[in-house]
Amino acid sequence: MENIQRLAWTFLIIVMQCITRSAAAPFVAPAQAPLGPATTHYDFDVTVGKGAPDCFEKDVILVNGEYHKQIEVVQGNILEVTVYNNLPSTWPLVSEGISIHWHGFSMNGAEWYDGVGYLAQCPIQAGTNFTYRFQVNEQPGTYFWHGHAGNEKVDGFVGPLIVRPAGPEALTYDEEMVLFLSDNYHTSATALTFPLNRPFDAKKQTNETGGWDWVAVPQSITLNSHGFYGDCDLLAGTNTAIAPKCNVTTQWVPPGRSKFLPYSAVTNPGCKRENVTVEAGKTYRIRMINAGSLAYLSVCFADHNVTIVAADAYPTNPLTVPCVDINLGQRYDVLLKADRPVGNYWLSAVVVNATRTGSPAGYGVLRYAGANASMLPTDPIPQPESVAPWTFGTVSKITLPKEYLDPKTLPKGTILPFGQASLAPPNATKTLLVNLTQPLLPNGQLRWALNNVATFGTPTCAPTLDLLRRDPGLMARDANDTRLGKIPQDLAAKQMGNDFEVPMYLEDGSPAPAMPVAEKDFMLLIKGDVVDVIVQNLAANANGGDYRPGVGANRTAQEQHPFHMHGHHFWVLAYGLGHFDEATNSSSFNTVNPAFRDSFTIFKNGWTAIRFKADNPGVWILHCHTDWHLFMGQKMYFATSPELAQAPPADLPKCPATCMYNFGPFTPSFVQTRWGNTGYST
Repeated sequence: MENIQRLAWTFLIIVMQCITRSAAAPFVAPAQAPLGPATTHYDFDVTVGKGAPDCFEKDVILVNGEYHKQIEVVQGNILEVTVYNNLPSTWPLVSEGISIHWHGFSMNGAEWYDGVGYLAQCPIQAGTNFTYRFQVNEQPGTYFWHGHAGNEKVDGFVGPLIVRPAGPEALTYDEEMVLFLSDNYHTSATALTFPLNRPFDAKKQTNETGGWDWVAVPQSITLNSHGFYGDCDLLAGTNTAIAPKCNVTTQWVPPGRSKFLPYSAVTNPGCKRENVTVEAGKTYRIRMINAGSLAYLSVCFADHNVTIVAADAYPTNPLTVPCVDINLGQRYDVLLKADRPVGNYWLSAVVVNATRTGSPAGYGVLRYAGANASMLPTDPIPQPESVAPWTFGTVSKITLPKEYLDPKTLPKGTILPFGQASLAPPNATKTLLVNLTQPLLPNGQLRWALNNVATFGTPTCAPTLDLLRRDPGLMARDANDTRLGKIPQDLAAKQMGNDFEVPMYLEDGSPAPAMPVAEKDFMLLIKGDVVDVIVQNLAANANGGDYRPGVGANRTAQEQHPFHMHGHHFWVLAYGLGHFDEATNSSSFNTVNPAFRDSFTIFKNGWTAIRFKADNPGVWILHCHTDWHLFMGQKMYFATSPELAQAPPADLPKCPATCMYNFGPFTPSFVQTRWGNTGYST
């Protein structure tokens, strides 16, 4: 009994102590764990519909019924895009299925969602869907998204992508707008692509093979998805003193439509020039994007200068120019001060001089609020090829601001390469010289090649990244077997298949192939390597690039090329004319404050030097952003420590048992059998 009483008193004391303690210190709930990043979600219902970007009605690819759909996301948030491929089975594609590339995103830690068909994923097949989901650890700025399985971008599967800063905006301006530039063909992109694989050599052409045919210049240039095909033949009676002169060829035209005045068809879909309205005294941020397939453009706002403040999303030292030369894949953010008298001024996008002779230009109106909205500008319209192109002196002035080069002054939110404390370029540990040519292969196909290798996209019909992640030695074995002749070189003769052993060239110091070949061109890198890449423009037939006697020796032309690199930004060190010489030209490299970009130009008869840090495990493509050149093989791959790549998501799109080989012949009979008499069987 005594023990029970003692226990009871002890319990009462403990209870009283708890009550007293509660009165003195109220209960405080434990702090909640920080909320994770917000999710920005989009559904993409991908369909085919009618559109008339330049007054010519045609089939276009739409997203949720929109042409060139724009999306936005805040830096650090999760971007989630569910793609529903509702393209009809009769819609021809040179790579069956679709995918999305987030152009300019480094995708560090999200390597499976970069969107190149058969590189990190198989395309999303018709009637299926797939969700891209990744954190946007990217520099705030201007980007775009586009299809990257075949050439679906050209038919409209593309749009602006804006990354907003998580904090305050660093630039000062009153309003902003997007200027989305593109070129427009009246023919399906796939129909234009088929002939590029047919024999260029007339002696190898038959009724069965058909013959090679170039896509020619586009029918129009569009500004924010608006253009006017009739700009090549402005009708009499307008108040424009001089009509634009261009030589536009017309490809396939639907039955019953005029190849000369398609905009005057019975069912007129309507026409519209882009009007950019500004208020006097305000400053505007204009996000310029060249999402076209062929046209290198010079964009001018008549009587107005603009100041470049960012290139490919990263800030630059301010550079004031009368016109902006913007190549395919590039983006520039510019500031425009509306400081002219109220009125209407031409907004023009003309093809850079001598790059695509005969191309049309795109015209819009920079209209001040209060100006007569029914009037075009009274000044003469700028002519195609009339604007002087930028010189090396101009492009070399696009540089990084000093605050981005010092860890002590680096602005908050700046995205850096792994292991870097600032954007000051590190010293290179490796150098790769890439020679750019246009060879004629022994089978008669005309290709574009890097180091004499025209790189095909398929085979294999499985993600290359997954193959190399599981077996990093695959590249070396296939390259050795290719040298020994154990892997056949006739894959271009096939149209469908699923070969897993493919001819391969490894950039490991071995001599480039003596004669041009169709293979896969890889360079194996270790995470942390710092690589200088010098891309050298050579004559089309250089390095044994044309076997034909007589005529082959005369095929020495060159052209400029816009190149883009996935998975990285890089420092643009220098541009030059002639042949690169390390002893002479290395001293011209800007290693102090070079621009930090993801797209660059290799000029005609010239070379460009870039430097990047291989900080992103995966397989990343370097390629020409002229869609037709990419299809013809102008690309290579950097495989950076692929064994360190994350395991693939379980829900990646299912790969087909066989796939369409993009270097296949696409003979007229194959096209007819596959898609029928739809007008695409050119």
